[in-house]
Amino acid sequence: MFPISMITGEPLWNSLPAAKIIDYPLEKADYKPYAQARLCVSNDDFYIQLLAFEVKPEEKSIVGAAIAPFAEEDGGKRYFWLSTNRSGAMTCKFIDETTGNETDITKNVSVRIYSGEDEQGVYWCSSFTLPLSLAEKFFGTQYFEPGHRMKGNFYKLCDGERPHYGSFYPADFTDINPLGSKYFGDFELALY
Repeated sequence: MFPISMITGEPLWNSLPAAKIIDYPLEKADYKPYAQARLCVSNDDFYIQLLAFEVKPEEKSIVGAAIAPFAEEDGGKRYFWLSTNRSGAMTCKFIDETTGNETDITKNVSVRIYSGEDEQGVYWCSSFTLPLSLAEKFFGTQYFEPGHRMKGNFYKLCDGERPHYGSFYPADFTDINPLGSKYFGDFELALY
C-alpha cells in the first residue's frame, strides 16, 4: 500500500514518498524510462506530481495518473485521469466506468509544467492541483482523514517510435483497457 501524505500549506515535493514506475511488462529490450509520481492532500487541494526522464523523449511520450479517491464505494470504477505529454498538452477528466461517461475537468485543474536537460537526457514534470471541491461534485464528499484508502495507478506510456508501456502497479497492456480500474492498487492517507 502506497502512502499519500496529508499536509498543510504547499507541497514540499522532494520530501514526499516517490512511486517509481518500473513495471514495463512488454519491453523486450532495455528501454524502461525512469518515471515517478508523488501525491499529497491538504485541507483544500489534492496534489499530484508526475516526472519522467528520457534520453530523447518523443511528443507521444506521456505520464499519467488514475486516482479513485473514494474507491470503497465502487471498487475504484469512478476516478480522475490526469496526463501530460512531453510538450505539456494535458488531459484531465473524470471517468465513470459504471456508466461509460467521461467528463472533461481541465478547466478545474491547475497544472505547472517544467522541463530541463543535462548530459544524460531530458526530464519533464507536471504538477497538478485538483480542488477538493471536485471530489464533492463527483463523489458527494470531500472528507479525508488519516487511514482513508484510495485506489489508482501511475503510467509512463508512448505509442511512438520507441513504444513503451509502464505502470506503478502491474497492468496487462495487452488488455483492451489496461488503464482501467481492474489494474488499480491501493493508497492510504498518512500524516507524514
